[in-house]
Amino acid sequence: MAQSSGSEQVQTGFFKKYKAVILQALLLMALWLVLSGHFDLEHIIYGALSVLLVVWLNYRISFVPMSNGEQVVGSNVIVHRMILYLFWLLWQIVKSGTFVAYLTLHPKMPINPMIVRFRSKLPNPLAKVILGNSITLTPGTLTVDIKDDFFTVHALIKDMEEELVSGDMEARVGRLYLNKCTPEEMCTDISILESSLEIRKSVSRRDRK
Repeated sequence: MAQSSGSEQVQTGFFKKYKAVILQALLLMALWLVLSGHFDLEHIIYGALSVLLVVWLNYRISFVPMSNGEQVVGSNVIVHRMILYLFWLLWQIVKSGTFVAYLTLHPKMPINPMIVRFRSKLPNPLAKVILGNSITLTPGTLTVDIKDDFFTVHALIKDMEEELVSGDMEARVGRLYLNKCTPEEMCTDISILESSLEIRKSVSRRDRK
């Protein structure tokens, strides 16, 4: 009985330690099957080998330090929140893409590109990586730099900058790791480093003089 209990503990500990890796492998394999559309043994073997290679590379990357010496690791992500976040992010990409297309096709092209800098209170380096990539994937915003807790982001218009620094996306990323995380406590020390509208106004005033 004691041996059985010890074996169960080992299995539970193994699953808990590698839960994220196993889940990643299953999701990648499911994606392979959906995209390939083939379910014969040959394609399944190719898919399994590809998934193993990707999972192994991702696992190795987790031990590569960032430029400031931090490791791209953190506490375990809350899986069901990650799934909900991916659906939410997909909606944001579609919504922002449609709006950017409208701005591009508008006769007056009402854009005001700017660089905004803010401080993030995300709990670990991996959360910062997720936020930075989420910002870049969303049309109209681009992560220019991440240094320590500070993000430098290019925004196409003022509304996108305001939505970015509202802390909503940041809080959603934080909730992948934390039980409680609100937008009000996430995004601080906000500053506009450069705005093309302000530059044009400044040049216009100098020309009039």
